[in-house]
Amino acid sequence: MPARNVRFVLPVLPLLALTLGGCGPQEPPAPTGDPAVSTVVRQPTGHTLLLSVDDPAELALAASQQVFDRSPVAVLAAPTGDDDAVRAMQAAAAESLAAPALLVGETVSPQGAAAELERLGVQVAVVVTPDDPTPLDPASADPASPAPTGGAEPAETAADLAGASVVHLEAVEPLMPDEKPPTELPADDAARLRADVAAASAVPTHGPTPSSAALDEVLALTDPQPGQEAAIATLRAAGAVDVPVPHGRIASSARVIEAVDTAQALAVVGVGSSFGPPEEFAWRVAAAEAGTRLPTGAQDLLPARYVTTSADWWDEPADVVARAKDDAAAYVETSSDPVVPTLVVRVGQDADGDLEGERSAALEAMVTRALAADLYVLLDVPLGAAAPADAVEAWEGLLTLGGVGVTLSPEARPSDGTRPPGQVDAAEIEALVTYIEGVVTNSALPPALVAVHQTRPDSVVDRSRLADVADATEAAEVVLVADRTGADVTTGWVWDQVTDGAPDGVHLGWSGPTVPGTLAPELVPADPAPLLVAAS
Repeated sequence: MPARNVRFVLPVLPLLALTLGGCGPQEPPAPTGDPAVSTVVRQPTGHTLLLSVDDPAELALAASQQVFDRSPVAVLAAPTGDDDAVRAMQAAAAESLAAPALLVGETVSPQGAAAELERLGVQVAVVVTPDDPTPLDPASADPASPAPTGGAEPAETAADLAGASVVHLEAVEPLMPDEKPPTELPADDAARLRADVAAASAVPTHGPTPSSAALDEVLALTDPQPGQEAAIATLRAAGAVDVPVPHGRIASSARVIEAVDTAQALAVVGVGSSFGPPEEFAWRVAAAEAGTRLPTGAQDLLPARYVTTSADWWDEPADVVARAKDDAAAYVETSSDPVVPTLVVRVGQDADGDLEGERSAALEAMVTRALAADLYVLLDVPLGAAAPADAVEAWEGLLTLGGVGVTLSPEARPSDGTRPPGQVDAAEIEALVTYIEGVVTNSALPPALVAVHQTRPDSVVDRSRLADVADATEAAEVVLVADRTGADVTTGWVWDQVTDGAPDGVHLGWSGPTVPGTLAPELVPADPAPLLVAAS
């Protein structure tokens, strides 16, 4: 197919102009009778879609397949890992032409790329190459091998196999070595590129305009990494709105949460493996759209130190909130992490009749007041013969408010006649965490804390299994609280007993005796620093 050469320099300073060079316009090929191709984008079928491929070429191909049904133009380049100018130029050209960007070579062969070009109905392929490709040493050249083209050959082969005309686009390195190439073409140069593409086409093409052939309310969440430029440009070219998410951590950024919440998009596409598995991505997006924030300011429980204040369900909410804030304030100077005032509210034993209704109403009022005051809340649920998950389920309505976790004291558990008193099995805690995970993910909530108080490690049978429990979910953080409350033992003994051999991935907490003067911040164990500290 005839080829046209276009040479662009992306500007790095306001006074640097784009230069256009290469050969002049060639005569367009004679019409072949092929019908004109109009751009047709494909709206994602589900609310969330995760493109988690790590390989840049495969990722770019997946993006094209997901959001473009037809396109008269595609922008091709080699998967150059160290050429910022080529990657930036390809992205800029794809967005300017509202066309998919594909990487040809390595994991995506010319034949594979040609199949995608044929599916799209591409009639013109813009091939981006470096301005000064490294020449081949004639002494080491293989006479049977074709001459190098600076990365253009696989792309040109793909275009030829698909029967598409070629326009060459040279990406010139920025004049300032420390400058990164921008990813947007100036209007004049974009217009010239579109004109050259139109001239190279055998038949009229109908590309998209800003008001047509664009995705409808689609958000693209990206963790931009080298090599992802083509895939991200393809989504933007199709009309998606790009929101960068550092490290793929939606829950860690108040800015990202606000953007997702405000957009309420019809579909959200994630780019990159840093967003985790698809089910986690869907939950994180739903939680951001719901907009519930934790006292940390975002939707992550960590980093933070939770300083707890205990109360009964019948206490006055305003007084309890004020006391919790005062208790937490004393720990601010001794903590390297943000200090979160936390209310531990004792839900009480089962009640009947009017008292049950009164208790439920009082608990809801207290929890609501605490959440409104930016406190975290832990429900202190007493254990009996029933499984912990069943005991906690009675308070699911409070858990669904968000910013609410649970705390248990296995050593206060009575015997059921067969089980020894003062114990829970790790399997029971696993079932509880699984239940909490379901509440959190199904209700689009931030993660929740699950705190387990211990004076001795054997109060959780088979405690080492908690490492797998903690590793299995992002929706709950498990804390083992070394609890000296009421125990006739030393602080060091309890701390050493509970922390020695603590399962990996499980956090540690501290609850000292309630004797006045023994809860001062400087008396809290410091190695390791506990995530949760009981102040009162």
